[in-house]
Amino acid sequence: MTPAESRRLTVAGPPGLATLLESLPADLAAAAGEVAARASLLVGTAVSVAWWSDTGWTALAGPGTGIAGLPRGGPSPCAPVERRGLVIPAGAAVALCWDPGTDVEPGAWQLLRQACVWLSLVLADSSATGRVQDADAEAEAVRDVVAQLLSARDVDQALHTIAERTLRLLDSDICGVMLREDDVVRMRACVGNRVAETARLRMHRGQGVAGLVFLTGEPAKVDSYLEDETISQDFMSLAEKEATRSALAVPLRLQGEFVGVLEVWRRRRSIFTERDVRRMVTLADFATVAIDNARLHDEQAAATADAERARDALQHQVSVLDRSSRLQHSLLTTVVEGGGLPAIMRAVATELDCEIGVYGPDGTLLAAHSGRRLVSSLPATVGRPARRRRTGAGRSWIRPVYADGDEVGQVVLLPGGGSDEMLEVTAGQVAMACSLALLRERAASRARAEAIEQVLWDLLQGPVEHRLAARTRAQQLGLALTGALRVVHGRIENVEDLAAEHGWDTSGTERLRRHVLRTVRTLDDGRGLALAGLRGDLLVAIASDVGRAEAKDLVTAFSAAVRADWPDLRMTWGISREHRDVVALPGAWNEARTALSAARRLGGQNAFLYEELGIVRLLLGSGDDPDLQTFIEDVTGPLVAYDRDNDGALIRTLRAFFDADCSQRLAAERLFVHHKTLRYRLERIRQLTGLDLSRHEDRMRADFALRLLQVNQTAGDDGETG
Repeated sequence: MTPAESRRLTVAGPPGLATLLESLPADLAAAAGEVAARASLLVGTAVSVAWWSDTGWTALAGPGTGIAGLPRGGPSPCAPVERRGLVIPAGAAVALCWDPGTDVEPGAWQLLRQACVWLSLVLADSSATGRVQDADAEAEAVRDVVAQLLSARDVDQALHTIAERTLRLLDSDICGVMLREDDVVRMRACVGNRVAETARLRMHRGQGVAGLVFLTGEPAKVDSYLEDETISQDFMSLAEKEATRSALAVPLRLQGEFVGVLEVWRRRRSIFTERDVRRMVTLADFATVAIDNARLHDEQAAATADAERARDALQHQVSVLDRSSRLQHSLLTTVVEGGGLPAIMRAVATELDCEIGVYGPDGTLLAAHSGRRLVSSLPATVGRPARRRRTGAGRSWIRPVYADGDEVGQVVLLPGGGSDEMLEVTAGQVAMACSLALLRERAASRARAEAIEQVLWDLLQGPVEHRLAARTRAQQLGLALTGALRVVHGRIENVEDLAAEHGWDTSGTERLRRHVLRTVRTLDDGRGLALAGLRGDLLVAIASDVGRAEAKDLVTAFSAAVRADWPDLRMTWGISREHRDVVALPGAWNEARTALSAARRLGGQNAFLYEELGIVRLLLGSGDDPDLQTFIEDVTGPLVAYDRDNDGALIRTLRAFFDADCSQRLAAERLFVHHKTLRYRLERIRQLTGLDLSRHEDRMRADFALRLLQVNQTAGDDGETG
């Protein structure tokens, strides 16, 4: 059998190439190996199989003989290439090549061309299968990424998930998500970085790859970060620290609006393909949806939290208002039922478990309650209300208390078991309850004061029957009109001047007058005069069992107490003599008015007693009642009574003393008594009348009274004679 026949038999037989081309291979590499082996038998020398890719010709099977001689431009889509040692059918991506020195039978060329086409089909099928498998794998990866993204419930978690999944899907080393903040994009999530600075990146338009995307709105990539000239040089030092080689960035858009950049970096030399770009763009679309969902979830969660907080706050406020409403009702009930400040303090301290005290206008503690505490921490005194305006200062609540338009004190609450909100809400209510209680007390006091004032004016101005009835009403009011009685008459001298100086209106001057009247009625040391009234700037009061010295001390104390609050205020006082019967009080009032007139005209201490006026009272007294007899009785009455009861000669001695020009020696000679006897009689006169005959004023008073007595006696004798 000739060699040619042997070759034909081999081709046609089962081991031949033709038989292989009728089969359906499962593996490209095995099929290429079979073609190379059987084509080698057909050609009679080693045959290599090569395929064309984007990077050039690549050996699939065989020793590689002749691959170097394949066309550099790849196969022609229209014209086949056939020459010694080479077969490339038109449009085929596979070539068979062998030693060009080997002759090939003419009938074998057709079979070799068919083998190339058959391998091209196998290659196409394998490529398609690979692409389908890659697409399935990519779809599975995208589904996994989407599932992870959509499961993120807050923005930070979503951004971190985006960075992690993108890193894996793009087979990268670093991934970052940057979101837009006005004119910059700032890194919000970063994984795979080595340098902390990377996680804090901020890029303006045109800076780096992300800045380029921010500027153009299109994907951008670099294959060699340190060598690429299309990007700025702003972050080259950071790229060196991170050892980055290539980068790919795509925009994040939400409803067409640019919201950020998704970027990956690789530390190895590599090229991001168009397939990588498509993957990343697809992933960026899902990422923006995930970011928006997370943002909406955050907003919804925040809105829900705000709603819950608002609901809780509203419920708390309702609870506080309900509790404060109950407390307010309790306080009003306490006030209406006549409970005073102690009852109010007890109700508040029990309800709020706090300490509470109410202080008067001078800062002294009027009433207090310590709740469940054994020891109170409330001070005994506090500063004046005008100096303590800070609410909640030092963990305390302070509110002013008003009555009749005046600030009459303050309420102080110290927290205990009650909440600050409750104390804040109820502090004003407590102050209002205290104001109502004080107003109630003031109303009662005012009614009592009006009744007392009516009693006062009935005693001073009424007829006898009114005076007797007023004495009975005074006893019913708890005012004793026993013992020696004096009328105290005062005048506020400069109210109008103070009003002009301070710019007061009528209410301001009235407050000052009421303050003076309250001072007289309720002096701090307990010596106040309950029977006191005010008409204009004139004040009248009745004092009981008050001697000369005590009377002056009393009005001095009144003036000092008033000046403590109004230093520039001036007052003048006149005080009557002592009277034992209320029937004589109109006369006592006239005496007090006379003493007040003397005080205003003569000045001095601005407080005059009627019995100390001497003959001045005759000059200032009423023209209808010059009070001569009273004047005579004050001086000579005790002497006349003594002479009558003791067969004495005090009146005669006093006449002889004045007739001798106040010479004790000459008077003793004229009376035919020893000078010691005369001195004893003069001392007795001083003891009975209180007159010091060594003083000119007392001498003049005694001489004048003695002469008036003589005139009255002479007039009486003439009357009897007539």
